[in-house]
Amino acid sequence: MDTTEATTAADVVNQASEIEIAQILREYSDEKFAGRIARAIVSARPIHTTSELADIVASAIPAPARRRGGHPAKRTFQALRISLNKELEILPNAIDSAVRRTGSGGRVAVLSYHSGEDRIIKARFKQHATGGCECPSQLPCGCGAQRIVRLVRVASKPSSVEQEKNPRSTSARLRVAEVI
Repeated sequence: MDTTEATTAADVVNQASEIEIAQILREYSDEKFAGRIARAIVSARPIHTTSELADIVASAIPAPARRRGGHPAKRTFQALRISLNKELEILPNAIDSAVRRTGSGGRVAVLSYHSGEDRIIKARFKQHATGGCECPSQLPCGCGAQRIVRLVRVASKPSSVEQEKNPRSTSARLRVAEVI
């Protein structure tokens, strides 16, 4: 997203090691075939276009897996985007900032499209909902933690009608917290 960044997706695809590429794919897209894809990318270098990369990724994935879940390269492109933009690294501070800037009674709604994003959102909302209290649930809080939000909606998924109208919404998860 930041065009001033020195490193581009082309740099990663054409210069990163097989191990680095596989790690990016595993960490940022939960890609089962990360090693196979990384090996195929490295052996096909130099890669000049996104179409070329998509074809390389598709050929690295076993045929039965290519028939499910949309285009076989979507996870690879997602992982590269998340890695380059440092999306998971900036997300916790963005959520904390949104909660701090929202007035009492206001709501913070966060839509995620990736399990890694959703885990971070869930953890930050939980931190704000408990104030960090780790006291036993059957006892009153003795640590003095202050709740900042109340959880309103926990990981709701799009309806089947919405998913049919908009297939890209399938992986979306909505979480909502209300500032106390």
